Amino acid sequence: MNGNSHRVRVQLQCRDHSHELCVTVGRGVPPSLRCEAGQEPGYRNGGGGGCSVPRDLVEQVSRQLRDSLQECVRRGYVLIRN
Repeated sequence: MNGNSHRVRVQLQCRDHSHELCVTVGRGVPPSLRCEAGQEPGYRNGGGGGCSVPRDLVEQVSRQLRDSLQECVRRGYVLIRN
């Protein structure tokens, strides 16, 4: 990863529940969207509770940051619907 990589707070919505994740992206992000130091990713490969983590999760998060940064900042996390 480059020097501008940051761990971003992500809310992964699956059916009737959601998971809080911490995803590393290769770009700078506003401090309000960054995970706290030492925060675990919040998921294992394959997800949990009947959810699977999208294979392209990092790309989806990066796209949301690019296309909807202000909305993400307003929420305080990046929303990904699965």
